[in-house]
Amino acid sequence: MQALHDAVDELKARLAKISKQLDDMKTAQQNISAPPAGGQPGANPGAANNMQAPPADQLYNDGLCDYNVNKNVLASQEFAQYLQVYGNTDLPGNAQFYLGEIAYRQGNFAGAVQAYNKVFDQYPGGNKTAAAQLKKAYALLKLGQRDAGVQEWRSLISRYAKKP
Repeated sequence: MQALHDAVDELKARLAKISKQLDDMKTAQQNISAPPAGGQPGANPGAANNMQAPPADQLYNDGLCDYNVNKNVLASQEFAQYLQVYGNTDLPGNAQFYLGEIAYRQGNFAGAVQAYNKVFDQYPGGNKTAAAQLKKAYALLKLGQRDAGVQEWRSLISRYAKKP
């Protein structure tokens, strides 16, 4: 199930990236057809407006794309910005999960545990909650906290195991 969620997230990210490329090409074509007013090269009177965050889906998908190609620093920035600007949308739990994944990748297991804790503390209904608890168990084991890791696994099993 986790692999399916990840695959869907990846497809969404690829689609968003292609859409962004199409929009960029359309904008470039319009800029070639109509040179900017003012006539000064490099002058961009709307630059202040570009400092705003991109749309939520684009920002999240950019973070996911960068995560998938191991651009961890950039992905961390994008997911952190997503949480800051769009923390009340439908994917903040996923963004928080990927921040934990990045910390885990980088060997920052204590940071990963903190990030995973935020997933199920702040976004308990999200679709990454079980994965965050599983990865928290792995991170605890990496930290040498065997008992805590095993306890996390047991909690995960009791929470998500189907009862006859």
